Amino acid sequence: MLFYIAIFLLSLISFALIWTKRNYSNIGFDEIMFHLSMPLEGTARTFVTSFIKRVLVPSVCVLAVICVLFWIASRPRMKERIRRLKEKWHLDKIPAWEKTLAGGVLLVVWLALNLWYANRAFAFFDYVKNQVDTSSFIEEEYVFPADVQITFPEKKRNLVWIYLESAESSMQDKANGGLFDRNVIPEMTQIAKDNISFSQSDLLEGAATVPGTTWTMGALVAQTSGLPLKLYMGGYNVMKGYSTFMPKTVALGDILEEEGYHNFFLAGSNFTFGGRRSYFQEHGNYQIWDYLTAIKEEKIPSDYKVWWGFEDKKLYAFAKEQLLNLAQQDEPFNFSMLTVDTHHPQGYVCDICPDTYDDQFSNVWACASAQLNEFLEWLKQQDFYENTTVVITGDHCSMNVGYFGEKKGVYNYYTDGRTERKVYNAIVNCPIEPEKENGRLFTTMDFFPTVLASLGAEIEGNRLGLGTNLFSGEQTLAEKYGYEYMFGELSKKSTFYNKELFYP
Repeated sequence: MLFYIAIFLLSLISFALIWTKRNYSNIGFDEIMFHLSMPLEGTARTFVTSFIKRVLVPSVCVLAVICVLFWIASRPRMKERIRRLKEKWHLDKIPAWEKTLAGGVLLVVWLALNLWYANRAFAFFDYVKNQVDTSSFIEEEYVFPADVQITFPEKKRNLVWIYLESAESSMQDKANGGLFDRNVIPEMTQIAKDNISFSQSDLLEGAATVPGTTWTMGALVAQTSGLPLKLYMGGYNVMKGYSTFMPKTVALGDILEEEGYHNFFLAGSNFTFGGRRSYFQEHGNYQIWDYLTAIKEEKIPSDYKVWWGFEDKKLYAFAKEQLLNLAQQDEPFNFSMLTVDTHHPQGYVCDICPDTYDDQFSNVWACASAQLNEFLEWLKQQDFYENTTVVITGDHCSMNVGYFGEKKGVYNYYTDGRTERKVYNAIVNCPIEPEKENGRLFTTMDFFPTVLASLGAEIEGNRLGLGTNLFSGEQTLAEKYGYEYMFGELSKKSTFYNKELFYP
């Protein structure tokens, strides 16, 4: 029985590794561990169906074939043939313990091949090493927001923060700081040009993503708390229940709630996925309006589900309704929304997507760029816009396999120290100007204090969490240490992070 269980588990691991590599090109083993600790509720049907077809079914088939072969070998006629072959090749002289050992060696070799592939695809050995190696980087550099004086203007500005799924400045043409000869997001490029867009160069090169921030939940945590999302092996069971999510951390929602803001988050998926609902409700008491809310309020039929829930075309329409409602209230609002159509592997094609390009992902991005621009133009026509800062950021770099080329990974470096892949950012209708907009080395964690500053808030020391206010002349941690050293230290275990910031 143990032999059959081992066969099934090893098959499952093998097919799961291959499936994960094919669907997620840029993730590390830290993200895999995080999602294993989170409920699967809210996962897109396409991913669940694909996992069943590509991982579970083949694993069952392998086990079934092995079982059938052993059953055939146990039949009287076949058993006799096998006995004769053993005598002919003198295999009947081999002791039983050696046969058992040989079978065990084969299983160990299979396991070793799985580990080799896991390391090759997801840097598994580095992940294990980083669970042992410790770093004091976070402890030395973290600035507790509760210890910092943050002064808001007498008339508080509203915040509209649009998180664009997988939006990179890398999507642009080379002339604008991207990686391609063509630009499939021209409207987004123009928005960045016409407004504030922090960059690594004189072109439109956005923010770097540190380890622990390269998937949606990690990205949201980074941009709203100035911290990566790190899950060490010993914390697996703690997060399995996740009744609390980073309870010792002060995030943007906490600060704005204290200042009398109404925090609101709109998403076209089930917001429970990845712990998002827990995090935002515990840090700012956000009102969550998601796919489940849309069904409850009969905005969509109860059986309606495309992609991760409902498409961005509906998301923007619902956003307009909710913003008009929030604008009627006396309190300032923090309205955040997360798009989803541009999610990997190839994005979702809605009925307004163009057919301009030969590949689906480019057409989806062209559609996303146009929809964002239309929504921004709508915002500009509203009465509340004059007193509203609009922040547009990607959450992380895309995980689309092959679209950016094998050598264009999230953690690759130029010879001059700039990252090759970078997250899009634009800040619209901001009351202040940055001291230095271009030629900055920065990460998505710097958006935390920067967004607060874009509301006119003055931040003592211009540092919060591991982030730096980019409007100031204060040096970012990336500028102080360089990306490579900073990324290496953030990959390691931090006792301070585990005890003082993350776990209850």
